[in-house]
Amino acid sequence: MMKRTGTFLALAVAAFTSVQAQYFCTANGTELQYVNYDEVGQSTSTETVTVADAVNKGGFQGSAVYYVKVVNTKAKNNTTYTKFHWMYDGRNTVCVEDLMYGPYIASDSDPARYSEEFRNALLEDSKFKGDNSFTLDEQAKGGQTFPDRAYSYISNHLKKEVTVSGGSYLTPEEVSTTAGKFQCVKLTYLQQTKILVKKETLRVTEWYAEDIGLVKREAYTPKGQLRSRTLLTKVVEQ
Repeated sequence: MMKRTGTFLALAVAAFTSVQAQYFCTANGTELQYVNYDEVGQSTSTETVTVADAVNKGGFQGSAVYYVKVVNTKAKNNTTYTKFHWMYDGRNTVCVEDLMYGPYIASDSDPARYSEEFRNALLEDSKFKGDNSFTLDEQAKGGQTFPDRAYSYISNHLKKEVTVSGGSYLTPEEVSTTAGKFQCVKLTYLQQTKILVKKETLRVTEWYAEDIGLVKREAYTPKGQLRSRTLLTKVVEQ
């Protein structure tokens, strides 16, 4: 009887462990390469993501930082930077974009000196309010919704307001790109961006793969016209 109970517990633990899924890479130095396309399929920019400061605690907890370099393919000397913080708590993957990192680098400041103190000061100067994080629930089913969120801040003396609403998970899909085939969780939401009196609303659909993150993103106008597409094109492991 004791042997059967032990076997059952072992199987239960193994089954529980097998469903752990963090939607970001924890292999330091790995590069994820993306291409952004416009509505007619022409490349507008490339993104190179470098994984750093990754911690993997046995599949139950983890974190990583994605440093992102964006190069506009239609203009010279138009390179921008940003970074994302990823965290996993054993069920939820949470991602937060550091909206202050790009402006800090653009000001010709030393990247090595960028710190939490600098970040908080910049957030205060930009009058940041709200929540720009998003969460991926590994146990979510198709049709399940997720909370709305909104944030605002001042950039280049202009107030930018972003609202995400009407979000839900769709049926998981396999996505094929030049980087390979990926089993992805799929989700969709409405994103409204307002700068001064100018508003833009897009229906965004995204695909995320375990141990990678974003694989594909599409944005459509309310009339169903494609506005942009992003694809993971290559994964370079160190």
